[in-house]
Amino acid sequence: MNKFCKIFYAAMALVMVICHSSCNDEEELPTGELELDSGSSVTTETLKVVSYNILEGMKLDKDNNYDNFVAWVSEQAPDILAIEETNGFTKETLTALANRWGHSHAEICKETGYPVSLTSKYPIEVISRIRKGVSHGGIHAQIKGINILVLHLYPQSYAPSGSTAANGDAYRLEEIQTYLDNTVHKYPDEKYWLMMGDFNSASPLDKNDLASGSNINYQVHQTILDSGYRDPIREMNVNFVRSCPTVYGGWTGSSGSYKGSRIDFIYASGEAMRNMLNAQILMDDFTDNYSDHYPVTVTCRIYNK
Repeated sequence: MNKFCKIFYAAMALVMVICHSSCNDEEELPTGELELDSGSSVTTETLKVVSYNILEGMKLDKDNNYDNFVAWVSEQAPDILAIEETNGFTKETLTALANRWGHSHAEICKETGYPVSLTSKYPIEVISRIRKGVSHGGIHAQIKGINILVLHLYPQSYAPSGSTAANGDAYRLEEIQTYLDNTVHKYPDEKYWLMMGDFNSASPLDKNDLASGSNINYQVHQTILDSGYRDPIREMNVNFVRSCPTVYGGWTGSSGSYKGSRIDFIYASGEAMRNMLNAQILMDDFTDNYSDHYPVTVTCRIYNK
């Protein structure tokens, strides 16, 4: 081997070592303290978020004092729990329940109908409760510096009474535009967003997995994707996983092209997606049998200066 070849291969080996080291550092960044060029430091940690439509206030476990629900949440140990259909709860009763799974902070959108809510290990700063022009309402809050939006879109095929929308799809499109206008569009300087809930609509990213021949309207989720949000469940899992129906909801297994539906989502902004570590739909004995929806979870990395 001549001198030029020796130098060339030595240089290539050095490049490969450097690349391998830096790639691993990016993928396996531990929690702890990072030293910045400026001499200041940033503390990193992980944040686990679960979003769950609990079927009319977890009615299937109400007579059991919610003991099974509390045990399940405690086992999952989320830092933040977003709940859709917190029916029958007030802020006081929700806070009391949340304390049982280790969350000392709780907020609810409203105390009537089908409200959404948040419980958290960390303080919740409510930015707004979005109730005008939407069916079930939403909460925009900041927790640990992250913008969290919890929502529940209108469920019916027909438009609600008093609406000028042509049908349910058109009304859901109006709803999602209202949520976007009051959050990511209103605060463009905020980069770290998670939007979650029961969207009662399908994503175009699932088009190849949904029942063939179905007349499905994808406009709600196309609007979300066009706004810059990304779908961690779809991006981080090879196979389609339904969020409904559950076993309680009537699931008996795939039949032909039918694989179920995915209408429960946690969306992530670009900044949140860059720090995404895991995304799953949670299927187990409890979630099979205590709601008609499966919960969605993500774990992401956050930075505290």
